[in-house]
Amino acid sequence: MELYNFFDIFCVHKKLFWGIILVSVVCGALYFLLQEQNYKTSLVLNVTRDVSNVQQNEYTYDDFYRLQADERFADTVVQWIKSPFIRAEIKNVQGKMTAKRLSSQVIDVRFTTATRAHAETVAHDLIDVLNQESHKLNDKQAQDHWFIIQGSTPTVTDGRYTLFFLTGLSGALGFFVAFWAVLLRHYVNGFRK
Repeated sequence: MELYNFFDIFCVHKKLFWGIILVSVVCGALYFLLQEQNYKTSLVLNVTRDVSNVQQNEYTYDDFYRLQADERFADTVVQWIKSPFIRAEIKNVQGKMTAKRLSSQVIDVRFTTATRAHAETVAHDLIDVLNQESHKLNDKQAQDHWFIIQGSTPTVTDGRYTLFFLTGLSGALGFFVAFWAVLLRHYVNGFRK
Protein backbone atom coordinates (compact mmCIF):
# COMPACT_ATOMS: atom_id res chain seq x y z
CA MET A 1 0.00 0.00 0.00
CA GLU A 2 1.36 3.40 -1.01
CA LEU A 3 1.53 6.43 1.26
CA TYR A 4 -1.18 8.27 -0.68
CA ASN A 5 -3.50 5.33 0.00
CA PHE A 6 -3.12 6.00 3.75
CA PHE A 7 -4.00 9.64 3.17
CA ASP A 8 -7.08 8.55 1.24
CA ILE A 9 -8.12 6.29 4.12
CA PHE A 10 -7.85 9.17 6.60
CA CYS A 11 -9.67 11.54 4.23
CA VAL A 12 -12.55 9.09 3.98
CA HIS A 13 -12.76 8.67 7.77
CA LYS A 14 -11.77 12.19 8.78
CA LYS A 15 -14.91 12.70 10.90
CA LEU A 16 -14.06 9.64 13.01
CA PHE A 17 -10.40 10.66 13.25
CA TRP A 18 -11.01 14.28 14.34
CA GLY A 19 -13.99 13.30 16.48
CA ILE A 20 -11.89 10.96 18.63
CA ILE A 21 -9.16 13.59 19.02
CA LEU A 22 -11.73 16.26 19.95
CA VAL A 23 -13.40 13.99 22.54
CA SER A 24 -9.99 13.21 24.05
CA VAL A 25 -9.01 16.88 24.33
CA VAL A 26 -12.40 17.75 25.87
CA CYS A 27 -11.93 14.93 28.41
CA GLY A 28 -8.51 16.35 29.31
CA ALA A 29 -10.00 19.83 29.76
CA LEU A 30 -12.82 18.44 31.91
CA TYR A 31 -10.30 16.60 34.09
CA PHE A 32 -8.45 19.90 34.53
CA LEU A 33 -11.63 21.62 35.69
CA LEU A 34 -12.68 18.79 38.03
CA GLN A 35 -9.34 17.95 39.65
CA GLU A 36 -9.04 18.72 43.34
CA GLN A 37 -6.81 21.53 44.54
CA ASN A 38 -3.60 20.29 46.13
CA TYR A 39 -0.20 21.69 46.91
CA LYS A 40 3.17 20.01 46.47
CA THR A 41 5.67 20.88 49.14
CA SER A 42 9.43 20.51 49.20
CA LEU A 43 11.24 20.80 52.51
CA VAL A 44 15.01 20.67 53.02
CA LEU A 45 16.17 19.21 56.33
CA ASN A 46 19.68 19.59 57.72
CA VAL A 47 21.05 17.06 60.20
CA THR A 48 23.45 18.68 62.63
CA ARG A 49 24.58 18.40 66.23
CA ASP A 50 23.60 20.21 69.35
CA VAL A 51 27.12 21.29 70.32
CA SER A 52 26.25 23.54 73.24
CA ASN A 53 27.95 21.15 75.69
CA VAL A 54 30.93 20.08 73.58
CA GLN A 55 34.33 20.94 75.02
CA GLN A 56 36.40 23.07 72.67
CA ASN A 57 39.60 21.08 73.24
CA GLU A 58 38.19 17.81 71.90
CA TYR A 59 40.19 16.41 69.00
CA THR A 60 37.72 16.15 66.09
CA TYR A 61 39.84 14.91 63.15
CA ASP A 62 38.69 17.98 61.21
CA ASP A 63 35.10 16.89 61.87
CA PHE A 64 35.55 13.86 59.58
CA TYR A 65 33.94 11.42 62.00
CA ARG A 66 31.22 13.89 62.80
CA LEU A 67 30.31 14.11 59.10
CA GLN A 68 30.31 10.33 58.83
CA ALA A 69 28.00 10.07 61.83
CA ASP A 70 25.76 12.81 60.40
CA GLU A 71 25.50 10.87 57.16
CA ARG A 72 24.48 7.66 58.94
CA PHE A 73 21.98 9.53 61.07
CA ALA A 74 20.55 11.26 57.97
CA ASP A 75 19.91 7.77 56.56
CA THR A 76 18.04 6.96 59.78
CA VAL A 77 15.95 10.12 59.44
CA VAL A 78 15.06 9.20 55.84
CA GLN A 79 13.81 5.80 57.04
CA TRP A 80 11.85 7.45 59.84
CA ILE A 81 10.09 9.71 57.35
CA LYS A 82 9.14 6.70 55.21
CA SER A 83 7.80 4.76 58.18
CA PRO A 84 4.11 4.59 59.15
CA PHE A 85 4.69 5.68 62.75
CA ILE A 86 5.97 9.11 61.67
CA ARG A 87 3.12 9.40 59.15
CA ALA A 88 0.64 8.68 61.96
CA GLU A 89 2.00 11.65 63.92
CA ILE A 90 1.60 14.07 61.01
CA LYS A 91 -1.87 15.26 59.99
CA ASN A 92 -3.14 16.77 56.72
CA VAL A 93 -0.80 14.91 54.34
CA GLN A 94 -2.37 13.59 51.14
CA GLY A 95 -0.66 10.65 49.48
CA LYS A 96 2.75 9.55 50.59
CA MET A 97 5.63 11.49 52.03
CA THR A 98 8.96 10.86 50.32
CA ALA A 99 12.47 11.58 51.56
CA LYS A 100 15.84 11.43 49.88
CA ARG A 101 19.29 12.18 51.27
CA LEU A 102 21.00 14.71 48.99
CA SER A 103 24.35 14.88 50.79
CA SER A 104 25.84 13.75 54.09
CA GLN A 105 23.62 16.10 56.09
CA VAL A 106 20.90 17.33 53.73
CA ILE A 107 17.55 15.57 53.20
CA ASP A 108 14.87 16.56 50.69
CA VAL A 109 11.31 15.79 51.83
CA ARG A 110 8.30 16.02 49.51
CA PHE A 111 4.60 15.71 50.31
CA THR A 112 1.19 16.93 49.16
CA THR A 113 -1.48 18.81 51.15
CA ALA A 114 -4.89 20.31 50.43
CA THR A 115 -3.98 23.91 51.38
CA ARG A 116 -0.88 26.10 51.67
CA ALA A 117 -1.48 26.53 55.40
CA HIS A 118 -1.52 22.77 55.88
CA ALA A 119 1.80 22.51 54.03
CA GLU A 120 3.53 24.84 56.49
CA THR A 121 1.89 23.12 59.46
CA VAL A 122 2.99 19.68 58.24
CA ALA A 123 6.56 20.94 57.73
CA HIS A 124 6.77 22.30 61.30
CA ASP A 125 5.11 19.19 62.76
CA LEU A 126 7.51 16.93 60.87
CA ILE A 127 10.56 18.75 62.21
CA ASP A 128 9.18 18.63 65.76
CA VAL A 129 8.41 14.88 65.55
CA LEU A 130 11.84 14.07 64.09
CA ASN A 131 13.59 16.06 66.83
CA GLN A 132 11.52 14.27 69.47
CA GLU A 133 12.60 10.91 68.05
CA SER A 134 16.20 12.09 67.97
CA HIS A 135 16.05 13.19 71.62
CA LYS A 136 14.65 9.78 72.60
CA LEU A 137 17.90 8.24 71.35
CA ASN A 138 19.87 10.47 73.74
CA ASP A 139 18.03 9.47 76.93
CA LYS A 140 20.68 7.03 78.14
CA GLN A 141 23.77 8.52 76.50
CA ALA A 142 26.81 9.70 78.48
CA GLN A 143 27.10 12.95 76.51
CA ASP A 144 24.43 15.60 76.59
CA HIS A 145 24.53 16.55 72.93
CA TRP A 146 22.93 14.65 70.10
CA PHE A 147 21.61 15.17 66.62
CA ILE A 148 19.09 17.86 65.83
CA ILE A 149 17.14 18.36 62.64
CA GLN A 150 16.72 21.85 61.26
CA GLY A 151 14.36 22.69 58.43
CA SER A 152 14.24 25.36 55.78
CA THR A 153 11.15 27.32 54.87
CA PRO A 154 9.01 24.91 52.83
CA THR A 155 8.58 25.57 49.12
CA VAL A 156 4.90 25.20 48.23
CA THR A 157 3.66 24.99 44.64
CA ASP A 158 0.33 24.24 42.99
CA GLY A 159 0.19 20.46 42.60
CA ARG A 160 -2.53 20.29 39.98
CA TYR A 161 -1.78 19.35 36.38
CA THR A 162 -1.81 22.34 34.02
CA LEU A 163 -4.40 22.75 31.27
CA PHE A 164 -1.63 22.73 28.65
CA PHE A 165 -0.22 19.42 29.97
CA LEU A 166 -3.60 17.69 30.21
CA THR A 167 -4.91 18.79 26.83
CA GLY A 168 -1.57 17.99 25.19
CA LEU A 169 -1.43 14.54 26.74
CA SER A 170 -5.07 13.76 25.99
CA GLY A 171 -4.63 15.07 22.44
CA ALA A 172 -1.62 12.80 21.89
CA LEU A 173 -3.49 9.80 23.30
CA GLY A 174 -6.52 10.74 21.19
CA PHE A 175 -4.34 10.88 18.07
CA PHE A 176 -2.98 7.40 18.83
CA VAL A 177 -6.45 5.95 19.40
CA ALA A 178 -7.91 7.78 16.38
CA PHE A 179 -5.12 6.52 14.09
CA TRP A 180 -5.79 2.89 14.96
CA ALA A 181 -9.57 3.35 15.02
CA VAL A 182 -9.52 4.65 11.44
CA LEU A 183 -7.35 1.77 10.27
CA LEU A 184 -9.57 -0.74 12.09
CA ARG A 185 -12.71 0.81 10.58
CA HIS A 186 -11.16 0.68 7.10
CA TYR A 187 -10.19 -2.95 7.64
CA VAL A 188 -13.69 -3.90 8.88
CA ASN A 189 -15.32 -2.07 5.94
CA GLY A 190 -12.99 -3.88 3.50
CA PHE A 191 -13.70 -7.21 5.15
CA ARG A 192 -17.47 -6.74 4.74
CA LYS A 193 -17.17 -6.10 1.02
